[in-house]
Amino acid sequence: MHTVTTTNTDEMTSAPDLPTDPESGETIPILRDQIDAIDTAIARLVAERVRLSRRIQTLRLNSGGTRVQLGRERIILERYRAALGPDGPVLGEAVLRVSRGVH
Repeated sequence: MHTVTTTNTDEMTSAPDLPTDPESGETIPILRDQIDAIDTAIARLVAERVRLSRRIQTLRLNSGGTRVQLGRERIILERYRAALGPDGPVLGEAVLRVSRGVH
């Protein structure tokens, strides 16, 4: 004898209830869209920083200087620490690494 199990198709096809902030009406998808927009802006700003950094590197090298100034990088990493806490320099180092590039 075979047993047949049935399920309610409405339960299978309905989207799960998403948490909503009762005061603002914000849901996870709305907040994720905002995060995505911020990530896009961050990537655009980092790309702009890379272009500026490479221009500075070229000018510095053409005038007989070094490509990288470690003192300047320490200041930048400290700014990331001040703004974001102990993990800030990790992000700052990643931005510097991307900005340095290889000529």
